Amino acid sequence: MDRPVLAYRWSQSEFVRAWEAGAFDHPVELVEGEIWPVVIGSWHGDTVGEILARLPRSGVRVTTATLPTGQSLPDPDCWVRQADADPRGTIGSRLSIWDARDVLLVVEVADETTIQDLNVKAKLYGQAGYPVYWVVTQEAIYEHTEPSSTGYRKRVEYRLGERIPVPYANTELAVDNLIAPGPG
Repeated sequence: MDRPVLAYRWSQSEFVRAWEAGAFDHPVELVEGEIWPVVIGSWHGDTVGEILARLPRSGVRVTTATLPTGQSLPDPDCWVRQADADPRGTIGSRLSIWDARDVLLVVEVADETTIQDLNVKAKLYGQAGYPVYWVVTQEAIYEHTEPSSTGYRKRVEYRLGERIPVPYANTELAVDNLIAPGPG
């Protein structure tokens, strides 16, 4: 007879205490009560580097810090906030909480996590009210806009050879310049 599997859901405060105590031996993030590993391969790291190098920086801060969102503590690959924004609070001793109006763009680079990034994290970031969310894959960038209580109302796919809008900077960037060449 099969026994039901009992899943433990972490609270934000439990996760932060464990993280600050050094309980995790590898990078992790808290997403809807679950601890997810953070895996960064070569293509992923190269693509994050390309994005960080090319995002416009006038009047904004581009960061790779954890972005407390609801009761989750996701680690976007990078995100952009108003340069003059002040945190509206802290979690633990090292994590700042930001107002959604100050968060201008959230970016996840998806190598092995495409399904989670397009679904679970899109819902999480949309519910938080972040205006633009990108999921970057080896073939395309999926731009999510029009946040709502269920995620995002709109998703547009930008392929190699196209340009993606960067609304906070009133410009566009070439997708080819943001996605690193794949392995092989």
